Amino acid sequence: CTPDAQLSWQNTFTATDTSNGVGTFTTPTGEVVTYTVTVATGPNIEVPATSDNLNTTGDGIFLGDRQTVAAANKEFDAAYTQTTTITFDRPLANISFRVFDVDGSDFYREHLRVIGLPGAVATPGNRVELEPVSNTYRPTADLPIGPVVAGSVTYSSTGSTDSFIVELTTPRTAVPPQGVLSHGVRMTNLTYTTACPAV
Repeated sequence: CTPDAQLSWQNTFTATDTSNGVGTFTTPTGEVVTYTVTVATGPNIEVPATSDNLNTTGDGIFLGDRQTVAAANKEFDAAYTQTTTITFDRPLANISFRVFDVDGSDFYREHLRVIGLPGAVATPGNRVELEPVSNTYRPTADLPIGPVVAGSVTYSSTGSTDSFIVELTTPRTAVPPQGVLSHGVRMTNLTYTTACPAV
């Protein structure tokens, strides 16, 4: 067998609202793993009931927010941060995934940071760059990118963990002409390493 397994968001996860959800999956060796997803927001953003937050498709899970207060600039600011914590009931090894659609516009800029993956290596696409002061990834230009590799960051870890955090910050200097919108990114299905079934 191959020791690589995948957690499918669409097939295993159920959101109870835009800030919480739970999922269950079975490893190739028959272990049943339960996990939770919880979302906390900074004081200047909200996740409205009509948001696509925690919506799942075959492409992954959507993580978004909506800003309620205009920012002074579009650099990283914890007051405009949505923090998503993913917790498993047992450690998983060598977790990897990609986060798509890290972009911006004349009005906002998204900043991405992942915490808690041991030995993690982050590989940005060619339209995303590391901002060293905040240690976040942001677009190289404030233009819509969409779900393409150029506007993504791939994370690969080399150890075991039972929890990690995805931070998304979207400071916005003004409301865009089309009105107040929910911006966000999509995290692909996770892969992890597991033992092969006994024969």
